[in-house]
Amino acid sequence: MTRYLDDDIVASELSAQDAFACVERAFRLLADGSATNAVRQRSQMGTAVINVMWALAPTEGVMGVKAYPVVRTDVSQGSVLTFLLYAIDTGELLAVMKADRLSQIRTGAATAVATRAMARPDAEVLSVYGAGLQAETQIRALVSALPNLRSVRVVGRSVERRDAFITRMRRELGVDVRADEPESAARAADVIVTVTGSAAPVIRGSWLKAGTHVNAVGSNMATKREVDREVLERAALIVVDDREVAQVECGDLIANGWDPSSVGTIGELLSNRIPGRMSPEDITVFESQGLALQDVVCGALVVKRATEKGFGLRIS
Repeated sequence: MTRYLDDDIVASELSAQDAFACVERAFRLLADGSATNAVRQRSQMGTAVINVMWALAPTEGVMGVKAYPVVRTDVSQGSVLTFLLYAIDTGELLAVMKADRLSQIRTGAATAVATRAMARPDAEVLSVYGAGLQAETQIRALVSALPNLRSVRVVGRSVERRDAFITRMRRELGVDVRADEPESAARAADVIVTVTGSAAPVIRGSWLKAGTHVNAVGSNMATKREVDREVLERAALIVVDDREVAQVECGDLIANGWDPSSVGTIGELLSNRIPGRMSPEDITVFESQGLALQDVVCGALVVKRATEKGFGLRIS
C-alpha cells in the first residue's frame, strides 16, 4: 500500500542526526559502486523549468525519483518538490512524499558530513552566506558537527530578511549569531557555507585565512559560481559530492575554468581512497550539488518509520 507523507511527517521522522548517518552512507555507497545516481535533468520552455533526478540503492532495497518545477519571473516561484520511492525488487510504489523538508534536511546533512571530515576540529567561527530556508538547515546541521562552535556570522542581501533570520536562529540555537559583511565574515571564519542564488562570487580567495573550510552549496548550474578561482587555487583539497554530476552542474568549478574530473569525491574521502586534510593550515573546499541518492536513502528511513507508526495517508 502506498503512503502519502507531507513535510511535517518527513521532518518528524528525519532528525539532523538521522540525516547525517543516511547521507554519509549514501556517499559511501556511491564511492564503492553499490548505488547509482543520475545527473539532474532539466527542460525549459519560457519561464517554466522542470527538474528531475533519480537514483537506485539496491542494498537499501529502494529506488526513487524527485521532480520539481521552477517558474522564473522577477523571483523564482512554484518550486514544490515531490519524491516517489519504489521497492527495487518489485517496483511497488512505497510512498509519495512532499520533499521540500527532505531536501533541506539532507542538504544540511551533506554539509555536516563534509565539514566533520574536512574542517579543523577546533573550528569556532562559522560564516553563512544566505538567509533562506536552506541556510537554516545548514546552521542546524553544523551546530552538531562543530563541537567548539561559538559564533555564527550571517551575510544576506536583504537586511530585513537577514535580521529576522538571525533572531530566529538565536532563539532556537542559543549560540552567538550576528550580522556581518562579506569580506569581514570570510576573514573571521574557520568554516564557510555559501547557500545563495548568486551567479557571481560571494567570497574571494584573498579573504580566506589559512585553515578555512568552505562548503559551496548554492549553485547547481554550470553558469553560476559562488566562489572565485582564487578559492580553488588556494585549496589543498577540493571534493565534490559526485564527479559525474559536477561535470554538468558545478558552476564553481566549470565557470572558473577548473576541470571537475581532477577533483575527488566526498565518498572517496570518507572511504580513505584519497587523502584528507594534511595540515591545520590547509584550505579545503566541498562542492555540494545535491544528489537524488541522498533523497533515496533518507526517504527510505522516513517511509520505514512512518509505516511502523501508521503515519501518512494510505492511497491505492
